Amino acid sequence: MHVFINIVPQSTLDWPCLSTLVGELTSQRFAAASFNLQLTDTQNLTSTQQQQAKDWGLTINQLHAPLDPQNYLINLRETDHVLPGALHQWAQVMAKHPGSPISLAAFDMHQSLSDQIAAYVVDHQEAALQQTYRQLATDSLDDPNEQLLTLWSLQSYSVQTNLQNQRLLTQRIRPTGVLLPTELLDPALPLVSAAQAFAVLRQSTDVIRLHVPTIQRAMWVEATPVAWLSELKKIDVQQLDVMWQPVYQAYFQRQLEALLKSIDRKQLSKEDHTELLARIKHSTISPARHWSRLRLLQLLSPRVAHQLFY
Repeated sequence: MHVFINIVPQSTLDWPCLSTLVGELTSQRFAAASFNLQLTDTQNLTSTQQQQAKDWGLTINQLHAPLDPQNYLINLRETDHVLPGALHQWAQVMAKHPGSPISLAAFDMHQSLSDQIAAYVVDHQEAALQQTYRQLATDSLDDPNEQLLTLWSLQSYSVQTNLQNQRLLTQRIRPTGVLLPTELLDPALPLVSAAQAFAVLRQSTDVIRLHVPTIQRAMWVEATPVAWLSELKKIDVQQLDVMWQPVYQAYFQRQLEALLKSIDRKQLSKEDHTELLARIKHSTISPARHWSRLRLLQLLSPRVAHQLFY
């Protein structure tokens, strides 16, 4: 069993964030893991950064994941965080369910991690697992390290066979933050893509859901809505079988509605704002609800909305 961790920078590599993430991964002392940084043709490292990456044991664009049901790949952004003990928790589930994709619960990147952990522990203080652990623990829950251990004691997972559940589809086909069995990867698809994760899902008989967060990340639809729409549009509906076509068409339509709701000028630049709306307009499947246009009129000036949608 091996975990291949592929770190995918955003358009501009955040080196301090990458340094933090690598530290979080290597400090877990999990031997059956390797780390790769996947750069685009326009992204380059300085000589100092290249040496630092070598010292970390971080390869550059050299991910080779053997097709084995016990090997897994996870794509992460350099801005993501991995909680202590995460890799060991993943490994325990992989060993019990080899060949099944694993969907990971996550804490929100835009909120304090310590506050979220403390709140989670308090919310689950009546859980039998936590009560059992607390009987053995000696440190106070005010201790951040003790909170992490208590969080780990709450870990549970479920085996989900409702693969076509639209409500759960986003957490299963995100380009990052999902553990994918390497034997199901499609070499014809980009390694980091919703299309790749969706292809893995369609070949699977179940999905494992790890319920207690082991990572902290941003939501694609909120953090990078233009990129998320691009990912969804790369999935060719015409290539899907008759069982999946209507499911994905309905899901895509709901995602367009979600993107329209999430648009906020304070979060998006004017260029991204206009580009997102233009791409939605030219999508092969338009938003179904009539109020979508009224929503646009509220978000844009009537003149711009008229130019884009009429």
